[in-house]
Amino acid sequence: MEAQKNITFKGDRITLKSAFSTIEQQTGMSVDYDGKIIDVGKTIDTKNIKGTVDNVLTEILKGTGYTHVINGSHIIINIVTVNTKRKKSSGNNGKKISGVVKDANGEPIVGATVTGHGTSIRTVTDVDGHYTINLPRNVNSVEISYIGFETQNTTIGNQNNITTTMTEDTNGLSEIVVVGFGTQKKESVIGAIQQVKVSELKLPTSNLTNNFAGRIAGIISVQKTGEPGADGSNFWIRGVGTFASGSAQAPLILIDGTESSSYDLNALAPEVIESFSVLKDATATALYGSRGANGVLLITTKSGARNEKAVINIRLEQRFSRPTQIPELADGVTYMKMFNEAIQNRTPGVPNQFSDDQIAGTIANKNPYLYPNNNWYDIIFKNLTSNQAGNINVSGGGKNMDYFVSATFNNDMGLIKEIKENPLKNNIQNIRYSFQANVNTNLTKTTKFGVKLNVQIQDYTGPSSSVSSIFERVMQAQPTYFPVKFPQQTGTSYIAWGNKSGGPQKNRFANPYAELASGIEEMFRITTMATVTLDQKLNMLTKGLSLNAMFSLKHFSSTTINRTYVPHYFEINPNTLSQNESGEYDYELRPINTDGSEALSFNRNYSGDRLFNFNVILNYSRLFAEKHDVNAQFIYLQRGVYSSYPSSYNASLGVLNQGVAGRLTYDYAKRYFVEFNFGYNGSDNFSKGKRFGFFPSVALGYLISNEKFFEPLLGTISMLKIRGSYGTVGNSNSDVRFPGYTNVNMSGAGYGFGENFVQTEKGAIITNYGNENATWEVAKKGNIGIELGLFDHKLKLIADLYHEKRNNIMLQRRTLPSTLGIGTATPVANVGKVTNKGVDITLEYNNAIRKDFIISAKGNFTYAINKIEDRDEPFYQYDYQYERGGSLNRIGPAYVSLGLFADEDDIANSPSQASIMPNIRPGDIKYKDLNGDNVINEYDKTYVGKPTIPQIVYGFGFSIQYKRFDFSSFFQGVAQESIYLNSIHPFGVYHQNVLKFVANDYWSETNPNPNARYPRLSHNVDYENTQQTSTYWLRNGSFLRLKNMEVGYTFKFFRAYVSATNLLTFTPFKYWDPEIGSGGSGNGLVYPLQKVINIGLQFNL
Repeated sequence: MEAQKNITFKGDRITLKSAFSTIEQQTGMSVDYDGKIIDVGKTIDTKNIKGTVDNVLTEILKGTGYTHVINGSHIIINIVTVNTKRKKSSGNNGKKISGVVKDANGEPIVGATVTGHGTSIRTVTDVDGHYTINLPRNVNSVEISYIGFETQNTTIGNQNNITTTMTEDTNGLSEIVVVGFGTQKKESVIGAIQQVKVSELKLPTSNLTNNFAGRIAGIISVQKTGEPGADGSNFWIRGVGTFASGSAQAPLILIDGTESSSYDLNALAPEVIESFSVLKDATATALYGSRGANGVLLITTKSGARNEKAVINIRLEQRFSRPTQIPELADGVTYMKMFNEAIQNRTPGVPNQFSDDQIAGTIANKNPYLYPNNNWYDIIFKNLTSNQAGNINVSGGGKNMDYFVSATFNNDMGLIKEIKENPLKNNIQNIRYSFQANVNTNLTKTTKFGVKLNVQIQDYTGPSSSVSSIFERVMQAQPTYFPVKFPQQTGTSYIAWGNKSGGPQKNRFANPYAELASGIEEMFRITTMATVTLDQKLNMLTKGLSLNAMFSLKHFSSTTINRTYVPHYFEINPNTLSQNESGEYDYELRPINTDGSEALSFNRNYSGDRLFNFNVILNYSRLFAEKHDVNAQFIYLQRGVYSSYPSSYNASLGVLNQGVAGRLTYDYAKRYFVEFNFGYNGSDNFSKGKRFGFFPSVALGYLISNEKFFEPLLGTISMLKIRGSYGTVGNSNSDVRFPGYTNVNMSGAGYGFGENFVQTEKGAIITNYGNENATWEVAKKGNIGIELGLFDHKLKLIADLYHEKRNNIMLQRRTLPSTLGIGTATPVANVGKVTNKGVDITLEYNNAIRKDFIISAKGNFTYAINKIEDRDEPFYQYDYQYERGGSLNRIGPAYVSLGLFADEDDIANSPSQASIMPNIRPGDIKYKDLNGDNVINEYDKTYVGKPTIPQIVYGFGFSIQYKRFDFSSFFQGVAQESIYLNSIHPFGVYHQNVLKFVANDYWSETNPNPNARYPRLSHNVDYENTQQTSTYWLRNGSFLRLKNMEVGYTFKFFRAYVSATNLLTFTPFKYWDPEIGSGGSGNGLVYPLQKVINIGLQFNL
């Protein structure tokens, strides 16, 4: 045995730290101690001391007040037990307490320190985790501490025998990190893996993804709408690295090993989550092969604790929300005057849209039906709504079984006022239930069996049109064309809704109130995920061998029902308009549409899919000579996704993946680390011979602080690790299904022939040309990281610098023409290339200034910038015309704006813009001549601005806990993002309303400012110059937001708290919430993000 080896020391007087290191080096054993209790800087006399481990430790610890316990290959150093036996004369003033201390798995903790609260009386646990301590009768609790675990206070009460289960300290190196297909100790992790504290995700939102922004280094997250049921965030790990859209850009999400969607992730309550890991580099994701190129999120749900009685936790929350910012609109009179001005700007002499009498009547508010002035937003929306949320979970376990059960409820209401004309519910109500049940049991001493079941139910009611589309119509609707409705007509049972003939929508305009009242949508959705696991130790074959098997099934189904009717629209017949003797107006109505109906139409749609996942993992873990730690995994995996209601033949075939993967890790003396990973995966998306890909990676790590020469620095630098990795990961997702096969639509289009291009009947067309060589998209990823702990781990820094080159990106060829002049079908090929680089930084500070005063601070910084290397662009005459060399998601091709033309001399002395619009006037946008030919045309367009997805995301905050009081705040921001204003132009064919920033600063003869925010007004004539894509419409989308603030107080059995999100925003962009950015077609006209005030109670029973 290693404990029987003889120990010799170099030198006569050394520190305890040096002595312990010598013992570890000469025996391979591990010396464990709590640095807060054991002063390893003490100098000891080692002259003539030698012998076995036990003898040596007995000698060197004499007089130090410390003792030791040998447990296998571990030596636990602790303080000497204080003799607490009391004299008989003390009578009944003392009490004897016994107990046992265990970890979460029910294993005894040897050498834990047990201290009477408020006293110096202490003892340590023995090899079975037991202890006995004599305490004064007025002491009612004991404090239990042990290295690698959180210190725990246990109330004695009337108990004489106490069982304490300790929780691992997630701030130390003993932290267990969830990695691909397993776990590793944090000190052994050399891949770029971000372990997220679940407490950071406990915010008053109904969607977990809305808590990512600025809190997780490496994740870029943006929320584009606040509409209940659709308000989850879009997020990317280390930015966007491919041209493909949607799921092909998204990270792989695994909940308990089951592939899941962001919808599934949003439905998880923080109380359900045990661990949350973000896998970012090739070493961390290579095992996932074909699906890991965009990063991986690993979420593990909670299990109960063995040998623990039931613990009940309850959370109840009442939330109040209102919009963070609403785009402001001009009033009706301003709208009318500006519309007339636009007509005279472009078509002088043409009659105005509104007469002077109409404008005067509107100003005087003479008659609401003849001179309406609608503030559509105030008519339809309210300023405040309330929501509710709650969670209850129960956990516990016995000797051979543990359980965790949770139920979550969210009720989110919209901002729409109750419309009495709609007997059905017109406001949004999105009710969501989520259930989690996890059970683990020991079938034998070597066999474990587990079942995890998750059920999500969504019950949605809302308008028949999406609320975001209603919101857009509200903000664009004409304020002075017609009233909401006219008085009930004699002899009719229907509502006479206001409108105006001649509009672009079936000879009418949009009445958003009538559309809102014309029906509802009901949607019921249920998702079930079941995971079964079997863990078998195989030590009977060879020590350290084990087998894990997992089978999971996910089933999703949804039913959507729409009930709608067509409103009856009317307008005033001008031929019947007259004013009677009393000054009132008499008129008759005339119908605009003939398809109005009072009967509800009914439409039902179904959707759904099912996913099967099967993994078998063979594990090997051994420690040789107490220094050589070897771990290996070999994995077989299989996956299938099938649509329950396929919309096409291709969709009916399902999506299949199969493969093997492996990992080999080695560390020497917890100082030098190496790791090899590979994934060999197949996808049915490609042709035979191209379906499988091999994706290897390698990583090296060096834990410098574990070196002997580093000992003098440990008081300042608690931990220092450097690591690096390189490897390849695949991506089989693309915008084209089965790219190796030619797709034919049998009724796609007609062919045109002859001088008049007469169309034939619809026939077969090719929608996609097959390419049998189409195959994987491959990401080559390199990563260098450093982890630093200072001042006993109070201050911690994690920084990663990465570079990725994405090759073989599948594109439809842009250098080849489409065929037969029909459609846009061109061959696909793996010709795209994108590079992506950046840095992730996390800085964290934690300090217990006093036992009852704890302060923490944390900051995250993510910078991700990509570059297009090849997009198969056709030949251009000028280099600036290429998208190549710039970032993805920029605006273009676009003109570069030089402001507005100041006067006729400015126009005459500038390059001609006649090819854009012949009648250029002062106040029109002036464009830059990029090629110097003195003409502005297509050859002067380039790609402009920053991407519309931020390149920088950051966050910082702090928390304070003083006795029972706690307070926290968090700021989040983004930078290097452009917002492009699009579809903001007033009037046009829809005669839409005017945004207030346009009304406040547009070029006019009374305001001839060449730097005005909006050019010379136009309606739908002679407006081409204004409509061009250009830098004139680019805005800076950066912002800093007070994302969250919370104050709480903990009582004996519960905690009460008040929190808020999206409280304040600091930004140069003032038109609407900058996080929405270019959402809503670039005009911000989407359901607004919400500012939330939350009142909550938490019970721990």
